[in-house]
Amino acid sequence: MERYRIAFFTADWNYDLVESTLHGLRQFVDDHKEVSLCIFDCFGKDINNAKDQSEYAIFDLVDLDQFDGLLIQSNQIVLKPVRDAIAKRVAQSGIPAVSIDCPLPGCTLLGVDNRKAQHDIAWHVLHDHGARRVVYLTGIMDNGSPEAQERLDGFQDACREVGLDPADVEIVQCTWRTSDGLRLADRWCAEGIPLPDAFVCANDEMALGLIEGLRKHGRKVPDDVMVTGFDNITSAELSKPRLSTVSRDYYSMNYRAMECLLDKIKGIEKREVIPFEYGVIHSETCGCYEEPRPDLFRDRYFQQTRLLKGFFNQQERMAEEMFDASDLMELMDIVERNQAIFGCDSIYLCINDYYYDNYDKKLWRNDSERFGKNMILAACGSRDARPDEDHIYARFPTRYLLPGRIMEDQRFLMFYPLHYNTYSIGYLVMNGISQAAKLNLHESIFSFLEIAIENVRKKGLLRQLNDVLDNLYVHDALTGLYNRFGYERFAQQTYESFLEEEGGAQILFVDMDDMKGINDRYGHEIGDAAIRATAQMIKKACGAGDFMMRYGGDEFLVIAPLREVGLSEVLDRTVEAEDLPCPLSLTVGRIESDIAQRQTLDQCVQAADAKMYEIKKRKKAGKS
Repeated sequence: MERYRIAFFTADWNYDLVESTLHGLRQFVDDHKEVSLCIFDCFGKDINNAKDQSEYAIFDLVDLDQFDGLLIQSNQIVLKPVRDAIAKRVAQSGIPAVSIDCPLPGCTLLGVDNRKAQHDIAWHVLHDHGARRVVYLTGIMDNGSPEAQERLDGFQDACREVGLDPADVEIVQCTWRTSDGLRLADRWCAEGIPLPDAFVCANDEMALGLIEGLRKHGRKVPDDVMVTGFDNITSAELSKPRLSTVSRDYYSMNYRAMECLLDKIKGIEKREVIPFEYGVIHSETCGCYEEPRPDLFRDRYFQQTRLLKGFFNQQERMAEEMFDASDLMELMDIVERNQAIFGCDSIYLCINDYYYDNYDKKLWRNDSERFGKNMILAACGSRDARPDEDHIYARFPTRYLLPGRIMEDQRFLMFYPLHYNTYSIGYLVMNGISQAAKLNLHESIFSFLEIAIENVRKKGLLRQLNDVLDNLYVHDALTGLYNRFGYERFAQQTYESFLEEEGGAQILFVDMDDMKGINDRYGHEIGDAAIRATAQMIKKACGAGDFMMRYGGDEFLVIAPLREVGLSEVLDRTVEAEDLPCPLSLTVGRIESDIAQRQTLDQCVQAADAKMYEIKKRKKAGKS
């Protein structure tokens, strides 16, 4: 059987519509075993700020050459530059594509006739209810999508058909948001402006905001003014009074869009525009009768209450664990243990490799706002998979989206971007539809996860910086050997471990010969070079676990196990050092301590120091 791989682009700005859409897509995949679907969703709005751009970057994740077809919920991708970029990619790839409810170059258009639908509900208010003074709330008119203009045109068509005086019609520019309706109601009532006969709104969100605002000021709908919307979202269906609106069956629309796209891939569908039906709901906010819906209210309330209670209980438990996590590996364990909050069978959390491997942003790519070339699968819902010691299941090229076996096994995947401010973290993949989508809880989950990931990154970076500072604190800057602080912290520990594990230890007190003469003859830069060369000689002669320190200006101390025989002979000699104008000569005082004697370390150091001075005196006496 031939297999077809389809990508779907959408933006989750209206969770009611997206949730219905997803179930239509899921049903299509269930009915067509030859189809697998990857959904690329985000929470981009219409502001076009840096955060929105980071959300819409999820579409850049997709290599269209890896897919047989592309379905685009274009009317929900409200930023024109984003839609234009998608259209350009469609043209470049030549991939069969279908756009829903918004024309897009190179794509077959499937959708309702917005102009006719808005005309029909406006006609009902104007003709059937006799409204003569009317206010219309538009959507965004300047984002390149014809949806808002088409609805405005439909409203004005109805006004002309009933012979409405243009002076009795007011057009208010809005932005689709609930807050638009709230602000308009506040202004209207606060300024004492007489209410019109009807407010006709380009979508339900503005209509519901308007009803809420009017109620706050003691105005009743529809007794004081009629209100209509467009979309029939769940909130409109459950509102009291029930909102009069236009209904689009997003479940059936997206199922039909998938059918059209599959036919287009196979060369069967040739049409450029495919109409889809709509319905007009004449209900309570325009004064029409609505039958009682007690069972609907009770069922929805029961479902939502249980979902919210369970969700917030899970979130509270997960929050406490996540913000106690010390690193990304521990955090990924917590994500896996709490994956039930995402409401699907499995999740796959993929993080940019440069982000996962380096806590310091200075080591990241220059374009860290975008996805990197390679990903790390850091959390996985599969019980069969096992991560390595760094909690990495796989490293893979980003264009593959997921490691091959997962992509082959899963037929319905949803991809969401993860980012903090403007820079990309990676993406989360879900293999099913979460109930949380019904109440717009997805955005809360992902924001919470992004903050938790960034929190452990900053903890890790702070640990690294503290390690650097700690290293500087206990090491001599000139030689890299331990300093006095290093002696206080590590010398006793090293000494005792050699006594216990090796049965004894040797302490060497090393002094450079004629250091004053080197400084006087050649200067302090050569003197410093001589000190560094001596430190290198000591490092080369000693073992990795030995304690080595710069004790003073030209004095050094070594604590080593007894088995390192001949150590003092290696050091107590004259050598020709590279890059130095003079030979280096060292004097070494050495003493041994065993577990039976149990001499203190300070006693041993003093004894080695005294022995070194005795040898140095004999050297001087021999020269005189």
